[in-house]
Amino acid sequence: MEFDHVVRKRKMIRKYLPNKIPDRIVSKMIKNASKAPSAGHTQVQEFIIVRDPATKKKLRQASVNQKAIEDAPVLIVVCSNTSRSVGRYGQRGRDFYSTIDGAFASMLILLTAVNEEIGAGFVGAFEDDKIAKILELPEYVKPIGIIALGYPDERPAKLERIQNEQIVHYEHW
Repeated sequence: MEFDHVVRKRKMIRKYLPNKIPDRIVSKMIKNASKAPSAGHTQVQEFIIVRDPATKKKLRQASVNQKAIEDAPVLIVVCSNTSRSVGRYGQRGRDFYSTIDGAFASMLILLTAVNEEIGAGFVGAFEDDKIAKILELPEYVKPIGIIALGYPDERPAKLERIQNEQIVHYEHW
């Protein structure tokens, strides 16, 4: 698919068909996400693939009960291994750069999903400590987002965007 078309077509999908997503597509998403930029090339991005219904149910409960988490055939939990960034950048690496780097990786997963005709929804509303406990994350790994994936069972309406003339500034505000 042409890149501009992928970007235009990207929408958050929250309802999924129960069909299994082929492993090759999930692998492609991870392969692309692992190429995301990272501060100082620290490559903090790590990924947990979740298919187990019991784990998805627990993750749903830790994510303000968002139904899509439990219903999606596959979840990719994007994490940042802050041990790679804190050594180079200290607290800013742990608190800021590692989050941005995880967001870059997440966007590549979302765009790859569109390209592969897979529905994807990013979930950032969750209790970090509960997610960490469920997934047995080491203390230096923080969850950035949960990406729910599945073949779409909805067609969300196109949302209006603020016009570029209202959000672009030149040289100063």
